[in-house]
Amino acid sequence: MSGLTSAEASRIKFTSSGKGYNKREVARIQRRVSGALLAMERNLGEDMPITAQEIKDAAFAMNIGGFDYEEVDMFLDRAHRIVSSFEQTRHVQENTPLLALMASEEAAETGFTIVFRGYNIASVDRYVARIADSIEAHETGRRSFSTDAAQASRKLFELSMRGYAEHQVDEFLDAAAETLRHYESRRRPESGSTQRMA
Repeated sequence: MSGLTSAEASRIKFTSSGKGYNKREVARIQRRVSGALLAMERNLGEDMPITAQEIKDAAFAMNIGGFDYEEVDMFLDRAHRIVSSFEQTRHVQENTPLLALMASEEAAETGFTIVFRGYNIASVDRYVARIADSIEAHETGRRSFSTDAAQASRKLFELSMRGYAEHQVDEFLDAAAETLRHYESRRRPESGSTQRMA
C-alpha cells in the first residue's frame, strides 16, 4: 500500500494547532480513507467508501484548535495517490476483454498431430502435464505450481523423428501462458466551506 495501510491510516494522530481544520470533519474523512484502504487490501474495490476525486476535493472548515492543515494535507495526498493508482488499475482490468481461459482438463486432454520431424513427444507430454497441474492449482486455490506463465512462454523442446507438430505445440503454449498469466495477475490483489491549503 505504498507505506500506508488501513490500520496505519486509522491510527494517525494529527497535531492540534492555533487554527486548523475542523477535527470532526477530518476524522470523518480519515475513517473513509481507512475504509477504502481496507477494501483494497481485501479486494473489495467495488465497495469503496471514498474515491480518489473525493479525497482530492476534500475541504474543511477552519477552527481555533483544529488539526494542523499541513499534516492533514500530507496524509490526504498520500491517500489520493494510493487510491488513484488502484482505481486506474481497476479501470484497465474492467475494460480488458475477457480472456478465454484454458481449463486444466482441457490442457491435460490436448492432443497434437505426430509428424515426420517435430517436438520430442515425451518432453512435450511431461510439460503439458505440468501446465495442467498448475492451472488446476489456480482453479482450486492450491499454492503449489509446477510451472508459470514466464516459463510456458519461453519453453523450448528438442526436435526428434516422429514428433509433435511444432506450430500446434507453440499455439498451445501461448494459450497456456495467457491463462497462467491471468491467474497470476489476480493473485498478486479507496465538508466544509474552506478549501485545503496548498
